[in-house]
Amino acid sequence: MSDTGTLGPGLLTIGTVGSEVDVSCLVNSAKITSEKDQGDNTTKLCGTVKRGSVSYSFTFEGNVDVDAGTDSGLFALSHTAKGTEQTFTFTPSTELGTTATGILVIDPLDFGADEYGADLTSDFSYSIVGEPEWTYPAPAAARAGSPE
Repeated sequence: MSDTGTLGPGLLTIGTVGSEVDVSCLVNSAKITSEKDQGDNTTKLCGTVKRGSVSYSFTFEGNVDVDAGTDSGLFALSHTAKGTEQTFTFTPSTELGTTATGILVIDPLDFGADEYGADLTSDFSYSIVGEPEWTYPAPAAARAGSPE
């Protein structure tokens, strides 16, 4: 097993546990990004420098096919529950096994396409509340010693 990989096959579910929407087969691209916000350093009279505070915000973004033909898909959820907090589970590569879970704020998906005959797709950018929780696979040594 490699420590690096590619997007897919993977898993993406969004929504309340027990009634989550599995959109794994709609995803064209997806990633969690972070943005650093650092306050200014301050120099004290004595010459010491106090570093500015640092915080991070996280976003889940990508592109999906629009499943507008069902009332139980991501498109319907994004319009009926817009602005709400929804749980998510994202595993970009089942081979690697690392998973991110957390809560995101869902926004409406686009509806339509740029030209006749084009697939209905939508870019999305959902704010993550706090930080995602990361779950890593067992270390290689533990996997090698475990009975299968």
